[in-house]
Amino acid sequence: MSKKRHGSARHQPAPSPRRPWQALLVGGTAVGAIAVIALAIVLNSGGRPAVGEATAWSTLGTQDVHSLAFDPADPQHLYFGHHGGLLETTDGGRSWQGTSLRDTDAMNVVPPAGDFFQIAGHNIYMETVDRGLTWQNVPNDLPGLDLHAFVADPADASHAWAFAVGNGLFETTDKGRTWELRQPGDWGALTAFVENGTTVLLAVGSTGLSESADGGRTWTALGQPTGQVASLAASADGAVLYAGTTTGVSRSTDRGRTWTATALTTIGVTVAVHPSDPNLVAIVDDQTRFFRSTDGGATWPGP
Repeated sequence: MSKKRHGSARHQPAPSPRRPWQALLVGGTAVGAIAVIALAIVLNSGGRPAVGEATAWSTLGTQDVHSLAFDPADPQHLYFGHHGGLLETTDGGRSWQGTSLRDTDAMNVVPPAGDFFQIAGHNIYMETVDRGLTWQNVPNDLPGLDLHAFVADPADASHAWAFAVGNGLFETTDKGRTWELRQPGDWGALTAFVENGTTVLLAVGSTGLSESADGGRTWTALGQPTGQVASLAASADGAVLYAGTTTGVSRSTDRGRTWTATALTTIGVTVAVHPSDPNLVAIVDDQTRFFRSTDGGATWPGP
């Protein structure tokens, strides 16, 4: 991945990471050392790596891969979370820079709601109210802060769900200050969308992919994409869903009842879709390569 554009010198990419998707599977244990992040983070120099007909826009070179989110206000602005902090791009994924959030496990990053958004991870739960310039710990009553999954309601940033390892799935309606247990057990790869005024939660639980329309109290089983699901993303209205799996990226246009493989067959560790454009989807794979598609995954061209 290339450097920050404002005069920073290039660095060489970090060594190839060790299967970071394993840390995102339900009940998984994080793999890979914490990356030490300098002011700017390396992108690949030279040729762009390809996977079949897909071409990567950049290679991040981090020691692990955890989360990816579009800025709803700007499709060229994305955030990427890993054990060493939070990176961002403002040119669609061609280059990535370090943010003020460093040496922090940004395992889960939710799309910003104005100037506010939160991150959660291994023993960390933080928020910003100035679009990432400064960060504060979130006061909360969760029984544990090993948060392997976290998602906010697209219609209400104060409403969110978190999977606390060893404790279950919890729901909050006050920006994370107080939480209520909804389901015990292991839950991962959370996403949510709003349909006819109702927020629908999707998650991977002990029985596979399921959905809940009552905040996580009851669940209905859905179809299962091919491979193990490491990440989920939903368009704002749920019309299109994406799953990053160990066999590639899959797409559903019937609320998760059936799934079709996209043209990208690399391991889809973390996947994101732009809230206002269900065909604009991006992923980072287990080799830290960033890909994006503007046609719902039918093609994955380079920049």
